[in-house]
Amino acid sequence: MEQGGQLPFLDLLLNTTENGGLKLQIYRKPTHTDQYLNFSSHHPIEHKLSVVRTLLERSQCLVTKIEDMKQEDSHVEKALRASVYPKWTFNKVRRQIESKRDKKTRKQRDSSQWPMVVIPYVENVSEAVARIMRKHNVPVAVKSYKTLKTVLVHPKDKQAKEDLTECVYKVPCASCDKTYIGKTGRKSGVRLQE
Repeated sequence: MEQGGQLPFLDLLLNTTENGGLKLQIYRKPTHTDQYLNFSSHHPIEHKLSVVRTLLERSQCLVTKIEDMKQEDSHVEKALRASVYPKWTFNKVRRQIESKRDKKTRKQRDSSQWPMVVIPYVENVSEAVARIMRKHNVPVAVKSYKTLKTVLVHPKDKQAKEDLTECVYKVPCASCDKTYIGKTGRKSGVRLQE
């Protein structure tokens, strides 16, 4: 509900101005904690830089007033500095955003260029491999291959082959080289015993 000329919508705060226009700011719920990926955590550097990039680009794309944009950028920098992000990460991302903005038209990828290569993240090794591949114009993405989710979360237990239902089965003949292929709606173990 609109209150006092303000309406929160997703991560935007819509404000009505005196002349009847709209002013957009970033909205954070009262329960927002400013907790982001810690810079000292075991993640690829690209993931950490993308946290900075996402938050800075969000303010540049959504916020309408320059003073609000500066205030948002300082808030983002303060929150990320609390998550141990060094100053060079902000400088690097800002340079990347500026160079991206300067290029008005992006060239389409040459059809002879290599497809994207995704490699698993191994600390200090993945960065070196990615650097070498980029020298040869091979685009590289780094993916965390072992996360808490993959280690701990297994939503379904594996079902034994004998307990499968609604399946197609194949039974080889014990005395010749022929096979019987059938379909059953019951448990495959019961059908095979029959």
